[in-house]
Amino acid sequence: MEKQSFQNEVPGKPEKKFSRQRIDVNDLPERIVGKWNKPVLVEGFIPFPKKLLRSLPRVFSGADAMKELAVVLAVVDFNRPKLYRAPSVAFLAFVAGLPENEVWEILCRLEQKSYIELSGERGSLEIKLSGLLAKIEAETKEEGVC
Repeated sequence: MEKQSFQNEVPGKPEKKFSRQRIDVNDLPERIVGKWNKPVLVEGFIPFPKKLLRSLPRVFSGADAMKELAVVLAVVDFNRPKLYRAPSVAFLAFVAGLPENEVWEILCRLEQKSYIELSGERGSLEIKLSGLLAKIEAETKEEGVC
């Protein structure tokens, strides 16, 4: 598949180069392509739980709410079963479309909110979303959804 290169420039640090993966959207289920169009789906998609959709304004609020969501979705996009490496801040920034320093600040803020647990170094972060998942559950529990 075709790749789009991206230079992530940070003053005083070597450049990191990532590529945007392209998928064959014709291989996607009709129920996915029917919700979005093929040009939007060409880089893939991230599952977005309906409980998060319903609780979104209560979970993410304020001036940086969309950026926080973008960083969380970048983390979710990176997570895969049996993944043996952790994401870097640079890669999460690439996926989220935000500068590295801003992604780092957002990760720290999400940790302060107890939404995530961070460990490791900026080049290899272990990020657990357990606090965020608990918040989503708490915000939707009274809705009577199992």
